[in-house]
Amino acid sequence: MPSPDQPPVRPKPPAPAASEQFVGERLDVEQEDGAPAPRRFTWRGDVHLVAQVLHQWVDAGFGPGHPGRSRRWYTRRHRRYFVVCDEAGDQFEMYLDYADKAHHSWWLVRRTAAPRA
Repeated sequence: MPSPDQPPVRPKPPAPAASEQFVGERLDVEQEDGAPAPRRFTWRGDVHLVAQVLHQWVDAGFGPGHPGRSRRWYTRRHRRYFVVCDEAGDQFEMYLDYADKAHHSWWLVRRTAAPRA
């Protein structure tokens, strides 16, 4: 029990949880030389430097609800996904859509903001 002349000890508030946000927007991405991994990207006018690629995978599936009779190679998704961490600690899930060989495009799926103090 604290003495009368000392203020009571209060527990520290919990650290704010990371917040996840669905985005679904195009990105401008600069890739590593000779590799598909992103090095930096511009989202909503801000440049983010990739500190680390946390995970990557390829999606060449048909997607949910795709009718079985039209499952041909040219109707597959052609995406390479990356989960990256920028220098501020935020995580971004993005993918390179390379179905159209002439016009590859990058898309931001979601952003998970790092807890801020």
